[in-house]
Amino acid sequence: MTSDHPSLHKAIELLLSRGNLPILFWLKKDILEVPVDRDFKNLSKLGARLRILAAQREDGSWPKDRANAPNLENKPEFLIETLKNAYKLHDYGCRLDNDEVRNSIHYLFSSQTAEGDFRATAYNEYSPGFHALTLEILCRYGLDKDARIQKGFHWILKTRQKDGGWAIPCRTISKDQVERRYQRLSGSKKSPFKPDKSKPFSHFITGMVLRALAESTTRKGSKECRKAGELVLSRFFKEDQYEDRRAASHWEELTYPFWTTNILSSLDSLSKIGFPADQPMISQSLDWLLSKQNHLGYWESDAKKASLEDHLWITFAVLRVFRRFGLLHI
Repeated sequence: MTSDHPSLHKAIELLLSRGNLPILFWLKKDILEVPVDRDFKNLSKLGARLRILAAQREDGSWPKDRANAPNLENKPEFLIETLKNAYKLHDYGCRLDNDEVRNSIHYLFSSQTAEGDFRATAYNEYSPGFHALTLEILCRYGLDKDARIQKGFHWILKTRQKDGGWAIPCRTISKDQVERRYQRLSGSKKSPFKPDKSKPFSHFITGMVLRALAESTTRKGSKECRKAGELVLSRFFKEDQYEDRRAASHWEELTYPFWTTNILSSLDSLSKIGFPADQPMISQSLDWLLSKQNHLGYWESDAKKASLEDHLWITFAVLRVFRRFGLLHI
């Protein structure tokens, strides 16, 4: 993998020419490393940002279906939609000094249990994927040292599999056992299934936990974070051990904001925690990313009904990875 590939500079020129305000802000800040004060100020007038803020409910949440929101009280759905909007608002320049952001964070904290995990499931089961995504965005907003966040990290480290990775606990036990519990309504009132820690890790879940650890200033240098990175890297382009997103093809799905585990989201985390670009699998994966650039100079999002803006965000995310690995110089 050689540095400063011409196609990377072509992609920068493309992003500069498109004039997308939030992408330009992050491009200037993280890649070009030039002043962004004016761009940051202008983001407060961004239409997409204002529309999201206007749709927020009084409790700090967002509904998936705004028209039917008054008739719905499906908290897991509200939590997931709130989490997605928290990611978007951060990309659109919102920070903790924004009232709506603080309200959304308060709502996300309402999903934290006495054990320390963030839980968003229809049944009373652990949801380590949602937990990790929540930790990641709260750290991104600068709450890493908050006692509640540290409690969340303590929980996730306590629930590791013996091999050092993570899996959805109810996936590590007998499927029949899970189904028998939920044949009765009383099943949802029972304590969550504990994981069988002797079972192998899931790279789908471990990759999400890795992103949370990599986003944390207090955790990204830890041995647990390094181990998670090694485990995820060892599974690149392979099938998962469990049924959720098992197919190896999921590695090649490029989406942003990062929500699941794929090559781009994993390389993003590995670049944050100090893995070298010349590590064989990382180098191979970076070459694969370069091969996915289209003739116009951008990378295409695999999200359903992806727009040009989705493609531009993916392109920015790719460039940021190359920049962090020291393979893109300005």
